[in-house]
Amino acid sequence: MKKNINIIVLAIIILSSIIFEVTKISMIFGSSYTYIIKPLTWLFIGVATFVFFKNGMIVNNKYKSEVNFIVLVTTMVYFLIYFVLGYINGFAHNPYDTSLKGIVTNLWSFVPMLLIREYVRYYMINNCDQKRILWWALFIALMFSLTEINMYKIDSYFTDSLSITAFFIETLVPSVIVNLYLTYISYFAGWKTTTIYALLPQLCMFVFPILPNVTWATLSILNSAIPFFSYLYCNYRINQMDKTVNRKDYKTVGLKGWFAMVAIVGLMICFGLGMFPIEPIVIASDSMAPKIRKGDVVIVFDKDVRNVQVGEVIKYKMDGYYVIHRVKEIQEGVNGEKIFITKGDNNNDIDLFPVEEKQFDGVIRMKIPFVGYPTLILNKLLHTDVEDKVIVDKGNTN
Repeated sequence: MKKNINIIVLAIIILSSIIFEVTKISMIFGSSYTYIIKPLTWLFIGVATFVFFKNGMIVNNKYKSEVNFIVLVTTMVYFLIYFVLGYINGFAHNPYDTSLKGIVTNLWSFVPMLLIREYVRYYMINNCDQKRILWWALFIALMFSLTEINMYKIDSYFTDSLSITAFFIETLVPSVIVNLYLTYISYFAGWKTTTIYALLPQLCMFVFPILPNVTWATLSILNSAIPFFSYLYCNYRINQMDKTVNRKDYKTVGLKGWFAMVAIVGLMICFGLGMFPIEPIVIASDSMAPKIRKGDVVIVFDKDVRNVQVGEVIKYKMDGYYVIHRVKEIQEGVNGEKIFITKGDNNNDIDLFPVEEKQFDGVIRMKIPFVGYPTLILNKLLHTDVEDKVIVDKGNTN
């Protein structure tokens, strides 16, 4: 009971540290908050953990060597995929200051906090109620995920259904999955091991002069899939080595938890690849910008072609490919059928060819920003450039 109280006290202290950001009081201090106040706050959390709770620390090193190796390989795989995506999608200059002074300053803003965070995570997961360890692991993961969210933008995350969807897919879900993975690793191998995976990808963001030009959608999928499959293998190896434990007593997230994690990662990948039965379509050009941009996924709903109105964005087939454009005018054909005159919002002129009823295939009701970029990357890998196939889908920026 005492250990649980200690953990709750720590959690209150940690969550209290983000109040300044949520209330935006931290903006009063400017850069001093990022480079002085915030690191010192986490230093206080680390000292409090070490001084007041060190006697209760439980060391669990039974599988440390094996888990260390798996985490190291996982980190290398992450870097390999990350930079291969750079060769596919190109590289861009690092937006951060890569001078010696800039690197040192940026490292100070997050390295001490990260090291202390992993030490606190190690204490919490190894001293919680073991009968409810899965619930504690989820609580710890959610807590640390909250500390990683950009609280300055918290208002923009919940302005409408699209921003809420984007927030969960791009930010919250990947962060929770990574923190669940780090919490699991911390239980079996300690805080130094979790630091390997948590620290190295962050270091390259501040040190390398150029970085792969990948989208947030791609990073979201990468940051979710890599730790998830690493967890599965790690769990398999631990259970395989622990031959004294009956198979039915293996410590896992359970069947429901396993399916939930598979579903989350699978949904994210399916959103990016456009595989839902509700017919999401990946946008391959900026002809509808700024409302709908390249890399967005739009959700297509069925509608009676006779009820389509001017101003609606429709999906129709042209030259064997689908186009997403807005209806500018509706005409009547010789036999009374509907003929749509369409135009991309970002195009100078209306589309070259009118759209007949037989080409119509639904209306657009919502979009999910960015998550279609993995499909565009796959198209490039397969040498199928959708943008050049449909003449009417060209977007102009002038």
